[in-house]
Amino acid sequence: MNDLLTMIINYFNLAILAIGALNAIFSRALGISPGIKMLRDPRKNTFYFCGALTVFQIMTSVIVYFAAPMVDTLGFGAYRRFVLPTIIVVACAISYVVVIVLLSAVLSQGRFREIVQSVTGASINSAIVGTVILSQNYGLNLSESIVFGIASSIGYFIAMLLISEADKKICHDRVPQAFKGLPITLIYISVLALAVYGLTGHAIAL
Repeated sequence: MNDLLTMIINYFNLAILAIGALNAIFSRALGISPGIKMLRDPRKNTFYFCGALTVFQIMTSVIVYFAAPMVDTLGFGAYRRFVLPTIIVVACAISYVVVIVLLSAVLSQGRFREIVQSVTGASINSAIVGTVILSQNYGLNLSESIVFGIASSIGYFIAMLLISEADKKICHDRVPQAFKGLPITLIYISVLALAVYGLTGHAIAL
């Protein structure tokens, strides 16, 4: 019973860490550009985007967890920092193909066209690469890597909601012309990042 409780507490702490202190957007600016483009693209849906991001996080984490040890086995341990990102990108590509094939098989053509734009954007998000690299650097086991990936996606979704709400309010006449659009959005994100930094403290860099 104590072991189960300890495991639950560890997973909870890991999830809070991923959502807050290691938030992909606020701590490392990962996925900001795709996120902002997604919010301003009428063809893309935030829920579909973040849902797809979560699926890709999980699938990529599982693939990399089993593939990463092969780097040392095959004698490429000295080049791990270069090989690992390549493995992650290949894992993302495999995940994308699997998801697209499954969606095209179970959804109608109209529904598939509605979702595919969001799914494609999520598959190439740098937040996935950053999250999986952190999982490997921290030496997380398979279940911890999955929890960390899901929580990172939740943190990304929360960040997108905050940016989306701000985007509606900062399009104000009082904003100088030079700062309208992307510049004022980035300033807002920077202020939020400083607030998160102040609450959580310094996070370990990638």
